[in-house]
Amino acid sequence: MPSKTLLVDFPAVVKSKVLEKLDLVSILKLRKVCYNLRQFIDENPPKVNSYAVEVTTTYGDCMSIIMESPDSLNFSPYENGCILEWRTPSGVRKNVVEMGNYIDKFLKEFKIVMKHHWRPVLNSFAIVLSQEGNSEQILEELTRIGCVSTDEVVFYGCAFDQIAEFLPFFNSDDLNKVRIEFPYEQEEGGQEDDIKMLNLEEIRQLNQWKNSIHVKVEAGDFCVRIQDFLHFEEVEIHCKMISIQDLVLLKQSFLTSSTLTSFDILIVDVFNEEEEFCVNFGHPSLFVDNANLKEKWFFRIPNDEDVLSVTCNIRDRFIFRKIKIQDVPNCAVIKN
Repeated sequence: MPSKTLLVDFPAVVKSKVLEKLDLVSILKLRKVCYNLRQFIDENPPKVNSYAVEVTTTYGDCMSIIMESPDSLNFSPYENGCILEWRTPSGVRKNVVEMGNYIDKFLKEFKIVMKHHWRPVLNSFAIVLSQEGNSEQILEELTRIGCVSTDEVVFYGCAFDQIAEFLPFFNSDDLNKVRIEFPYEQEEGGQEDDIKMLNLEEIRQLNQWKNSIHVKVEAGDFCVRIQDFLHFEEVEIHCKMISIQDLVLLKQSFLTSSTLTSFDILIVDVFNEEEEFCVNFGHPSLFVDNANLKEKWFFRIPNDEDVLSVTCNIRDRFIFRKIKIQDVPNCAVIKN
């Protein structure tokens, strides 16, 4: 009976061609087959372009590497060791208990994953926390990782001072998008204000905030200061309320800014300054949908071929966009 030819026995060029056809998860599994394959893969790492890599740290007790979701590797502390959990698309979970610190195990696998990534930058890094979470442990995790290069960072359920503490760990040269979802303010002195403002005082001083081009904030319990966001290109905000003064400032900023391209605002409370809005914006250039009270305004931008488009339904949504003048409907009036 003829002996079988194993992959490890093929010439290097053939093995390389095989690796080029595999996804990241398959490559990671193949590394664990034998020493010779692991050595060949590590010495000739194929770059896989068709996948995204994300990292999530949750409550300070679990770190995850997510590849082509829902594939993920999870690392969490367990007694004197750690649990490695492999989640597959079929929902099958493989748990392995190993000796050693869970952060060490994470760093080892993370280094291997990024070695095969097409660029040394993560697609996203998410920090999931709550008032009961262990922020000190997350600080230790970030310290052990070092400077994190990622396109996007997500803060979910973090206090503002925690965000200000975490954000400097991310490389400001690579960071393009900041997402803040369901933040909260650390209580001081037991006092509660009727109007809670989004406290970005410390955060906005950081280069990571200044250099990013896209921000998304979901903070329905807070009001915002529009000036905190005027340096971005793209902004999405879900907040409690916006003032007419901020909307006027936003309009003026669009007419003079070289960076702003889109700004979406969704508010929780009903907007009650309709008369002041009409005084400052004038009559609509176009009625889009009378049933839903959607209206559009178009404003010329000085020394620019683009036009400012403002869409709102007066109740809870305002959308500011820079658009090409040829995209303005023929029946619309462009205001000076």
